[in-house]
Amino acid sequence: MVEAGSDVYRRLQEHFDGFPLRFPATESGVEIRLLKLLFSPEEAEIALALNCGYPGVSNTYESLETIFDRMEHLGYSLDDVQKRLDNMVKKGSIMGYTINGSKIYANALLVVGIYEFQVNKLTKEFQEVYDQFMSEAWGPANRDSMVNQIRTIPVGIEIEHENPIAKYDDIKVQFEQSTGPFSIINCICRQSNDIRNNPCKLTDRREVCMGFGDMARMYNEQGWGREITKEEALGYLKQNEDEGLIFRINNSQEMNFVCSCCSCCCGGIIGLKRIPNPADYTTSNYQSVIDEELCSGCGNCIDRCQMEAITLENDVATLNQKRCIGCGNCVIGCPEDAITLVPKEVPKIPPLTTSDLYKSIVEERKKR
Repeated sequence: MVEAGSDVYRRLQEHFDGFPLRFPATESGVEIRLLKLLFSPEEAEIALALNCGYPGVSNTYESLETIFDRMEHLGYSLDDVQKRLDNMVKKGSIMGYTINGSKIYANALLVVGIYEFQVNKLTKEFQEVYDQFMSEAWGPANRDSMVNQIRTIPVGIEIEHENPIAKYDDIKVQFEQSTGPFSIINCICRQSNDIRNNPCKLTDRREVCMGFGDMARMYNEQGWGREITKEEALGYLKQNEDEGLIFRINNSQEMNFVCSCCSCCCGGIIGLKRIPNPADYTTSNYQSVIDEELCSGCGNCIDRCQMEAITLENDVATLNQKRCIGCGNCVIGCPEDAITLVPKEVPKIPPLTTSDLYKSIVEERKKR
Protein backbone atom coordinates (compact mmCIF):
# COMPACT_ATOMS: atom_id res chain seq x y z
CA MET A 1 0.00 0.00 0.00
CA VAL A 2 1.04 3.61 -0.58
CA GLU A 3 2.43 5.63 2.32
CA ALA A 4 1.30 9.25 2.77
CA GLY A 5 4.90 10.48 3.03
CA SER A 6 6.02 9.08 -0.33
CA ASP A 7 7.01 11.04 -3.40
CA VAL A 8 3.89 9.89 -5.23
CA TYR A 9 2.65 13.43 -5.92
CA ARG A 10 5.92 14.48 -7.54
CA ARG A 11 5.84 11.37 -9.70
CA LEU A 12 2.24 12.14 -10.63
CA GLN A 13 3.15 15.72 -11.56
CA GLU A 14 5.90 14.39 -13.83
CA HIS A 15 3.44 11.89 -15.32
CA PHE A 16 0.93 14.67 -16.05
CA ASP A 17 3.68 16.89 -17.44
CA GLY A 18 4.17 14.36 -20.23
CA PHE A 19 0.60 14.87 -21.49
CA PRO A 20 -0.09 17.01 -24.60
CA LEU A 21 -0.66 20.07 -22.40
CA ARG A 22 2.02 20.44 -19.76
CA PHE A 23 1.64 20.27 -15.99
CA PRO A 24 4.89 21.91 -14.87
CA ALA A 25 6.63 21.95 -11.51
CA THR A 26 6.86 25.24 -9.62
CA GLU A 27 9.08 26.74 -6.93
CA SER A 28 6.05 27.42 -4.76
CA GLY A 29 4.81 23.82 -4.90
CA VAL A 30 1.30 24.92 -5.87
CA GLU A 31 1.04 22.04 -8.34
CA ILE A 32 1.51 19.54 -5.49
CA ARG A 33 -1.17 21.31 -3.44
CA LEU A 34 -3.53 21.03 -6.38
CA LEU A 35 -2.83 17.31 -6.82
CA LYS A 36 -3.41 16.69 -3.11
CA LEU A 37 -6.86 18.27 -3.43
CA LEU A 38 -7.64 15.86 -6.26
CA PHE A 39 -5.99 12.58 -5.20
CA SER A 40 -5.31 10.72 -1.97
CA PRO A 41 -1.83 9.10 -1.94
CA GLU A 42 -3.44 5.76 -2.88
CA GLU A 43 -5.40 7.37 -5.72
CA ALA A 44 -2.28 9.15 -6.98
CA GLU A 45 -0.52 5.79 -7.27
CA ILE A 46 -3.45 4.42 -9.24
CA ALA A 47 -3.46 7.49 -11.52
CA LEU A 48 0.17 6.75 -12.34
CA ALA A 49 -1.04 3.52 -13.97
CA LEU A 50 -3.54 5.31 -16.24
CA ASN A 51 -2.99 6.61 -19.73
CA CYS A 52 -3.90 10.13 -20.72
CA GLY A 53 -7.35 10.29 -22.26
CA TYR A 54 -9.17 13.08 -24.03
CA PRO A 55 -12.75 14.21 -23.41
CA GLY A 56 -15.04 12.58 -25.93
CA VAL A 57 -12.45 10.10 -27.28
CA SER A 58 -13.40 6.61 -26.08
CA ASN A 59 -10.41 4.84 -27.65
CA THR A 60 -8.04 6.66 -25.28
CA TYR A 61 -9.68 4.95 -22.28
CA GLU A 62 -8.85 1.50 -20.91
CA SER A 63 -10.85 -1.25 -19.25
CA LEU A 64 -10.72 -2.02 -15.54
CA GLU A 65 -9.00 -5.35 -16.25
CA THR A 66 -6.24 -3.73 -18.35
CA ILE A 67 -5.55 -1.17 -15.64
CA PHE A 68 -5.61 -3.78 -12.88
CA ASP A 69 -2.97 -5.88 -14.67
CA ARG A 70 -0.54 -2.96 -14.24
CA MET A 71 -1.34 -2.59 -10.56
CA GLU A 72 -1.14 -6.03 -9.01
CA HIS A 73 2.14 -5.04 -7.32
CA LEU A 74 0.20 -2.52 -5.20
CA GLY A 75 -1.67 -5.30 -3.44
CA TYR A 76 -5.21 -4.22 -4.31
CA SER A 77 -7.97 -6.58 -5.37
CA LEU A 78 -9.90 -6.00 -8.57
CA ASP A 79 -12.88 -4.79 -6.54
CA ASP A 80 -10.66 -2.37 -4.60
CA VAL A 81 -9.32 -0.88 -7.81
CA GLN A 82 -12.77 -0.45 -9.29
CA LYS A 83 -14.10 1.24 -6.16
CA ARG A 84 -11.14 3.62 -6.08
CA LEU A 85 -11.39 4.38 -9.80
CA ASP A 86 -15.12 5.05 -9.52
CA ASN A 87 -14.50 7.39 -6.58
CA MET A 88 -11.85 9.25 -8.58
CA VAL A 89 -14.31 9.67 -11.44
CA LYS A 90 -16.95 10.94 -9.03
CA LYS A 91 -14.51 13.54 -7.71
CA GLY A 92 -13.65 14.62 -11.25
CA SER A 93 -10.00 13.59 -10.85
CA ILE A 94 -10.08 11.20 -13.81
CA MET A 95 -12.46 10.31 -16.63
CA GLY A 96 -14.65 7.23 -16.78
CA TYR A 97 -18.03 5.99 -17.94
CA THR A 98 -19.90 2.86 -18.97
CA ILE A 99 -20.11 1.84 -22.61
CA ASN A 100 -21.56 -1.41 -23.93
CA GLY A 101 -21.93 -2.59 -20.35
CA SER A 102 -18.26 -2.15 -19.43
CA LYS A 103 -16.52 0.61 -17.52
CA ILE A 104 -13.54 2.40 -19.03
CA TYR A 105 -11.17 4.93 -17.46
CA ALA A 106 -8.39 7.39 -18.29
CA ASN A 107 -6.48 10.29 -16.84
CA ALA A 108 -7.71 13.74 -17.80
CA LEU A 109 -5.92 16.89 -18.82
CA LEU A 110 -6.26 19.74 -16.35
CA VAL A 111 -8.00 21.86 -19.03
CA VAL A 112 -10.24 20.87 -20.82
CA GLY A 113 -10.84 18.14 -18.23
CA ILE A 114 -10.27 18.05 -14.48
CA TYR A 115 -11.24 21.67 -13.91
CA GLU A 116 -14.47 21.35 -15.88
CA PHE A 117 -15.25 18.12 -14.01
CA GLN A 118 -15.44 20.13 -10.75
CA VAL A 119 -18.84 21.45 -11.85
CA ASN A 120 -21.41 21.58 -9.01
CA LYS A 121 -18.72 20.72 -6.43
CA LEU A 122 -16.23 23.54 -6.91
CA THR A 123 -14.83 24.91 -3.64
CA LYS A 124 -13.20 28.23 -2.85
CA GLU A 125 -10.01 26.44 -1.79
CA PHE A 126 -9.77 24.50 -5.05
CA GLN A 127 -10.47 27.63 -7.10
CA GLU A 128 -7.75 29.64 -5.33
CA VAL A 129 -5.11 26.91 -5.73
CA TYR A 130 -6.14 26.35 -9.35
CA ASP A 131 -5.97 30.08 -10.14
CA GLN A 132 -2.46 30.31 -8.66
CA PHE A 133 -1.23 27.31 -10.64
CA MET A 134 -2.76 28.60 -13.88
CA SER A 135 -1.14 32.04 -13.61
CA GLU A 136 2.15 30.82 -12.16
CA ALA A 137 2.86 27.81 -14.34
CA TRP A 138 0.18 26.20 -16.52
CA GLY A 139 -0.62 29.30 -18.57
CA PRO A 140 3.00 30.30 -19.35
CA ALA A 141 3.89 26.69 -20.20
CA ASN A 142 1.01 26.16 -22.64
CA ARG A 143 0.05 29.53 -24.08
CA ASP A 144 2.51 29.43 -26.98
CA SER A 145 1.03 26.27 -28.49
CA MET A 146 0.36 26.85 -32.19
CA VAL A 147 -2.69 24.56 -32.04
CA ASN A 148 -5.52 25.70 -29.78
CA GLN A 149 -7.76 23.27 -27.89
CA ILE A 150 -10.80 25.43 -28.56
CA ARG A 151 -12.04 27.53 -31.44
CA THR A 152 -14.71 30.19 -31.83
CA ILE A 153 -17.54 29.53 -34.26
CA PRO A 154 -20.32 31.88 -35.40
CA VAL A 155 -23.68 32.14 -33.73
CA GLY A 156 -26.73 32.19 -35.99
CA ILE A 157 -29.04 29.25 -35.40
CA GLU A 158 -31.76 30.74 -37.59
CA ILE A 159 -29.66 32.87 -39.97
CA GLU A 160 -28.89 32.08 -43.58
CA HIS A 161 -25.44 33.60 -43.83
CA GLU A 162 -24.64 35.55 -46.98
CA ASN A 163 -21.31 33.74 -47.27
CA PRO A 164 -21.41 29.94 -46.95
CA ILE A 165 -20.01 28.63 -43.65
CA ALA A 166 -18.03 25.40 -43.61
CA LYS A 167 -19.91 22.51 -42.00
CA TYR A 168 -17.38 22.20 -39.18
CA ASP A 169 -17.96 25.90 -38.35
CA ASP A 170 -21.74 25.80 -38.65
CA ILE A 171 -23.20 25.27 -35.19
CA LYS A 172 -26.58 24.15 -36.50
CA VAL A 173 -25.04 21.56 -38.85
CA GLN A 174 -22.88 20.26 -36.01
CA PHE A 175 -25.99 19.70 -33.91
CA GLU A 176 -27.93 18.09 -36.73
CA GLN A 177 -25.08 15.67 -37.48
CA SER A 178 -24.62 14.60 -33.86
CA THR A 179 -26.23 11.31 -32.90
CA GLY A 180 -26.10 12.16 -29.20
CA PRO A 181 -26.56 11.65 -26.40
CA PHE A 182 -26.80 15.31 -25.34
CA SER A 183 -26.14 16.84 -21.93
CA ILE A 184 -26.92 20.31 -20.58
CA ILE A 185 -24.32 21.35 -17.98
CA ASN A 186 -23.81 24.16 -15.51
CA CYS A 187 -20.99 26.49 -16.55
CA ILE A 188 -17.93 25.98 -14.34
CA CYS A 189 -16.62 29.47 -15.16
CA ARG A 190 -19.81 31.14 -13.93
CA GLN A 191 -19.82 28.92 -10.85
CA SER A 192 -16.26 30.08 -10.12
CA ASN A 193 -17.37 33.70 -10.38
CA ASP A 194 -20.31 32.97 -8.08
CA ILE A 195 -17.78 31.76 -5.51
CA ARG A 196 -15.97 35.10 -5.91
CA ASN A 197 -19.28 36.97 -5.40
CA ASN A 198 -18.94 38.34 -8.92
CA PRO A 199 -21.89 36.82 -10.82
CA CYS A 200 -22.20 36.83 -14.60
CA LYS A 201 -23.39 40.13 -16.07
CA LEU A 202 -24.86 38.62 -19.26
CA THR A 203 -27.03 35.78 -17.99
CA ASP A 204 -28.66 34.60 -14.77
CA ARG A 205 -28.70 31.03 -16.10
CA ARG A 206 -25.95 28.55 -15.32
CA GLU A 207 -27.09 25.67 -17.54
CA VAL A 208 -25.51 27.05 -20.71
CA CYS A 209 -22.78 24.53 -21.62
CA MET A 210 -23.36 21.25 -23.44
CA GLY A 211 -21.68 17.92 -24.01
CA PHE A 212 -22.21 15.39 -26.79
CA GLY A 213 -21.51 11.73 -27.39
CA ASP A 214 -18.97 10.15 -25.01
CA MET A 215 -18.53 13.36 -23.04
CA ALA A 216 -22.28 13.60 -22.49
CA ARG A 217 -22.36 9.95 -21.37
CA MET A 218 -19.87 10.68 -18.60
CA TYR A 219 -21.58 13.88 -17.45
CA ASN A 220 -25.01 12.26 -17.45
CA GLU A 221 -23.79 9.09 -15.70
CA GLN A 222 -22.09 11.09 -12.93
CA GLY A 223 -25.02 13.48 -12.51
CA TRP A 224 -22.88 16.49 -13.46
CA GLY A 225 -25.29 17.27 -16.29
CA ARG A 226 -28.70 16.07 -17.38
CA GLU A 227 -29.68 14.39 -20.60
CA ILE A 228 -31.69 16.44 -23.09
CA THR A 229 -32.97 15.88 -26.62
CA LYS A 230 -31.42 17.41 -29.71
CA GLU A 231 -34.40 19.74 -30.01
CA GLU A 232 -33.98 20.88 -26.41
CA ALA A 233 -30.27 21.42 -27.02
CA LEU A 234 -31.01 23.70 -29.98
CA GLY A 235 -33.48 25.60 -27.82
CA TYR A 236 -30.85 26.22 -25.13
CA LEU A 237 -28.38 27.27 -27.79
CA LYS A 238 -30.86 29.82 -29.16
CA GLN A 239 -31.32 31.26 -25.64
CA ASN A 240 -27.54 31.57 -25.32
CA GLU A 241 -27.37 33.31 -28.69
CA ASP A 242 -30.15 35.74 -27.75
CA GLU A 243 -28.22 36.71 -24.60
CA GLY A 244 -25.09 37.43 -26.63
CA LEU A 245 -22.92 34.53 -25.46
CA ILE A 246 -19.94 33.42 -27.56
CA PHE A 247 -19.88 29.85 -28.91
CA ARG A 248 -16.60 27.98 -28.45
CA ILE A 249 -16.14 24.30 -29.25
CA ASN A 250 -13.33 21.77 -29.30
CA ASN A 251 -10.96 22.48 -32.17
CA SER A 252 -11.75 19.45 -34.32
CA GLN A 253 -14.31 18.68 -36.99
CA GLU A 254 -16.20 16.40 -34.60
CA MET A 255 -17.93 18.31 -31.84
CA ASN A 256 -18.08 16.94 -28.29
CA PHE A 257 -18.80 20.11 -26.32
CA VAL A 258 -20.03 23.67 -26.73
CA CYS A 259 -19.12 26.41 -24.27
CA SER A 260 -21.23 29.57 -24.28
CA CYS A 261 -18.80 32.18 -23.06
CA CYS A 262 -18.66 35.76 -21.85
CA SER A 263 -15.96 38.33 -21.12
CA CYS A 264 -16.86 38.62 -17.44
CA CYS A 265 -16.56 34.95 -16.40
CA CYS A 266 -14.70 32.83 -18.96
CA GLY A 267 -10.92 32.84 -18.54
CA GLY A 268 -10.09 32.47 -22.23
CA ILE A 269 -12.35 35.32 -23.31
CA ILE A 270 -11.20 37.54 -20.42
CA GLY A 271 -7.59 37.05 -21.52
CA LEU A 272 -8.41 37.84 -25.14
CA LYS A 273 -10.27 41.01 -24.24
CA ARG A 274 -7.27 42.36 -22.31
CA ILE A 275 -4.94 42.37 -25.31
CA PRO A 276 -5.10 44.86 -28.22
CA ASN A 277 -5.29 42.22 -30.97
CA PRO A 278 -7.46 39.26 -29.86
CA ALA A 279 -8.09 38.29 -33.50
CA ASP A 280 -4.47 37.14 -33.78
CA TYR A 281 -4.83 34.76 -30.84
CA THR A 282 -8.24 33.29 -31.64
CA THR A 283 -8.82 30.21 -33.75
CA SER A 284 -11.71 31.44 -35.90
CA ASN A 285 -12.30 31.37 -39.64
CA TYR A 286 -14.58 34.42 -39.91
CA GLN A 287 -14.65 38.14 -39.31
CA SER A 288 -17.39 40.73 -39.43
CA VAL A 289 -17.73 43.40 -42.10
CA ILE A 290 -19.96 46.48 -41.76
CA ASP A 291 -21.70 48.12 -44.72
CA GLU A 292 -21.54 51.79 -43.73
CA GLU A 293 -24.23 52.77 -46.20
CA LEU A 294 -26.75 50.44 -44.55
CA CYS A 295 -25.75 51.26 -40.96
CA SER A 296 -28.31 53.37 -39.07
CA GLY A 297 -26.03 54.01 -36.10
CA CYS A 298 -28.39 52.31 -33.62
CA GLY A 299 -25.51 50.92 -31.53
CA ASN A 300 -26.97 47.42 -31.06
CA CYS A 301 -23.78 45.84 -32.38
CA ILE A 302 -21.71 47.81 -29.87
CA ASP A 303 -23.81 46.47 -27.01
CA ARG A 304 -23.50 42.88 -28.25
CA CYS A 305 -19.76 42.88 -29.03
CA GLN A 306 -17.87 41.53 -26.02
CA MET A 307 -14.47 42.31 -27.54
CA GLU A 308 -15.15 46.06 -27.81
CA ALA A 309 -14.31 45.78 -31.50
CA ILE A 310 -17.00 48.22 -32.65
CA THR A 311 -17.28 51.95 -32.05
CA LEU A 312 -19.65 54.62 -33.34
CA GLU A 313 -18.04 57.33 -35.45
CA ASN A 314 -20.18 60.03 -37.03
CA ASP A 315 -23.25 57.88 -36.29
CA VAL A 316 -21.81 54.94 -38.22
CA ALA A 317 -20.51 51.69 -36.69
CA THR A 318 -16.80 51.14 -37.30
CA LEU A 319 -15.08 47.78 -36.80
CA ASN A 320 -11.53 47.21 -35.54
CA GLN A 321 -10.60 43.95 -37.27
CA LYS A 322 -7.75 43.33 -34.84
CA ARG A 323 -10.34 42.90 -32.09
CA CYS A 324 -12.94 40.86 -34.03
CA ILE A 325 -12.96 37.14 -33.10
CA GLY A 326 -15.67 36.17 -35.61
CA CYS A 327 -18.35 35.18 -33.08
CA GLY A 328 -21.15 36.80 -35.15
CA ASN A 329 -23.04 38.33 -32.23
CA CYS A 330 -23.06 41.70 -33.95
CA VAL A 331 -24.85 40.15 -36.95
CA ILE A 332 -27.70 38.95 -34.72
CA GLY A 333 -28.23 42.41 -33.27
CA CYS A 334 -28.29 44.43 -36.51
CA PRO A 335 -31.81 45.57 -37.54
CA GLU A 336 -30.57 46.89 -40.90
CA ASP A 337 -28.67 43.75 -41.94
CA ALA A 338 -25.63 45.97 -42.30
CA ILE A 339 -23.20 43.40 -40.86
CA THR A 340 -22.10 40.17 -42.48
CA LEU A 341 -19.60 37.47 -41.64
CA VAL A 342 -16.93 36.82 -44.25
CA PRO A 343 -14.36 34.01 -44.34
CA LYS A 344 -10.77 34.90 -43.56
CA GLU A 345 -8.34 34.74 -46.47
CA VAL A 346 -6.46 31.76 -45.03
CA PRO A 347 -8.86 29.39 -43.23
CA LYS A 348 -7.62 27.14 -40.45
CA ILE A 349 -9.04 23.71 -41.18
CA PRO A 350 -9.46 21.95 -37.83
CA PRO A 351 -8.12 18.41 -37.29
CA LEU A 352 -10.61 15.74 -38.31
CA THR A 353 -11.03 14.15 -34.88
CA THR A 354 -10.29 15.07 -31.27
CA SER A 355 -7.53 12.45 -31.26
CA ASP A 356 -5.99 14.19 -34.27
CA LEU A 357 -6.24 17.51 -32.44
CA TYR A 358 -4.14 16.32 -29.52
CA LYS A 359 -1.67 14.59 -31.83
CA SER A 360 -1.21 17.96 -33.54
CA ILE A 361 -0.65 19.64 -30.17
CA VAL A 362 1.99 17.02 -29.31
CA GLU A 363 3.77 17.50 -32.65
CA GLU A 364 3.85 21.27 -32.18
CA ARG A 365 5.16 20.83 -28.66
CA LYS A 366 8.06 18.71 -29.97
CA LYS A 367 9.11 21.57 -32.27
CA ARG A 368 9.57 24.00 -29.39
